[in-house]
Amino acid sequence: MPPTHESFFSYNVSRPYPYRWFTPAAVLGAVTFAALFSLLNFAANGYDLVVQTSTNPNSTMSSAGWLGRWPSYLTDKVRPTCQAATVSVGSQVFTNQTALTYTLTAIWQPSEGTNITVFSSMSYFNNVLENCTVTAIEINLEALDRTASQFGFSEWGAVVQSYILCGFYTPSGLIQFNLTQAYDYIPATISWSHLYTFLGSNFLERDKSTRASLWWGESALSNYYVYLTRMMQDIRVNATSSGEPGIRKGTIYITPGNNTARDIKSLQFFNLDYRFIVDLGYGNFEVLAPGEDPTVSKLDYGRVYPNVWIIADSLAKSAYSTVLTDLGQIAAKPNLLTNDDDLEYFSRNFSAIQRHRANADPGPETVQYDTAKSGTGPLGTTPSVISMGYICQVPRLKSTGNLLVSILVADLVFLQAIWQLFKLVTDTYLFRSRPESNQCKAGGADVELDKVDGVMSSRLDLESTSSDALVSTNKRVKGNSFF
Repeated sequence: MPPTHESFFSYNVSRPYPYRWFTPAAVLGAVTFAALFSLLNFAANGYDLVVQTSTNPNSTMSSAGWLGRWPSYLTDKVRPTCQAATVSVGSQVFTNQTALTYTLTAIWQPSEGTNITVFSSMSYFNNVLENCTVTAIEINLEALDRTASQFGFSEWGAVVQSYILCGFYTPSGLIQFNLTQAYDYIPATISWSHLYTFLGSNFLERDKSTRASLWWGESALSNYYVYLTRMMQDIRVNATSSGEPGIRKGTIYITPGNNTARDIKSLQFFNLDYRFIVDLGYGNFEVLAPGEDPTVSKLDYGRVYPNVWIIADSLAKSAYSTVLTDLGQIAAKPNLLTNDDDLEYFSRNFSAIQRHRANADPGPETVQYDTAKSGTGPLGTTPSVISMGYICQVPRLKSTGNLLVSILVADLVFLQAIWQLFKLVTDTYLFRSRPESNQCKAGGADVELDKVDGVMSSRLDLESTSSDALVSTNKRVKGNSFF
């Protein structure tokens, strides 16, 4: 007979496994692994990461759900990530309390001993502000040098400048920085349309229910601002009407006292220094300065000109307490905005201030605390962070078609690998436990199967010398042939 052509390609010859458990085990394993691989592939391939901005990266990163607790190498695409924000010196910032705006003026990290490392910017990731203190408050008063629009609201104006030291902790240690906060109830940008109304300047938002202390802090600042500026106007009018030269501008510099006075109502709570410029005319001026060891109580008792010391002290304490509240300093005591008795003491003059002001109405509260407290929330504050926009990558579920295709393709790859591994283990066990499984009948003779380079070759030893029964011994069979 003519010789049989042998192609380069081959096919498998198979036979059933001689085990009853093999079929149910294979089916059950396929279903189990298909479900497991589908879940894993859903986590690994079912999402795309998209970029979005978040103001609360901690909340964004914790939104991965139960899949977020899986190993990261399986669930990279269901784990939201956020980048730290960079805050440079000179930046204007505000906290999550959304009240005052601050300017960042210096950044450093304490080193060993007295050394420090100064930075031009800091990496910030929603760190809680800690150990914030108001180191000084400066009240700058001026009259004719302001804009005509400001002059229409009040002939005198004031800028209350607070100097603050603050910090936060990072894995590399404590980062400290300086802030300044400038409060001017009648800024140069105010519109004339707000005449005879509550201006609502300087504060970004207000909520008397959830942030009642800041609500009262804004009220105290604006009330004592209009009170102080109106008193400076009255003093100037009284001086010039009597033929005396009037004050043109001045500054009052206030620092927390080093004594043991912890009562914010005490006139010893602050140390005080000042300079006032008296316009003598024809380019001449006089500077008013204090004597030795000036205190609010001494200046008030001596009625030192200009006698606005109690009002300036109350305005400074309002700024002091508002800043600490806005920065979330819960443990900072005393604070007139977190104590009912102190707030009642400093708000008792609100009604009188309403009757003696210029054209700028203070607010939002214009009556004392005891009268209005039933309409506001509880006093207090919560920890603060600098409000920033963080660039985050968050998972977004793929479209249904793409999701099914990606999971199906990945499942087939993994199931094929598991199937080959399962067969390899079973075949190895079968050959060792049943050597006869490596033979099959061919023309009444046993054919032994050998593995050579991953290919099964069969050799037939025929003892018969029949001339018509010659069987080729080099049939190449691929894989695990004959089973």
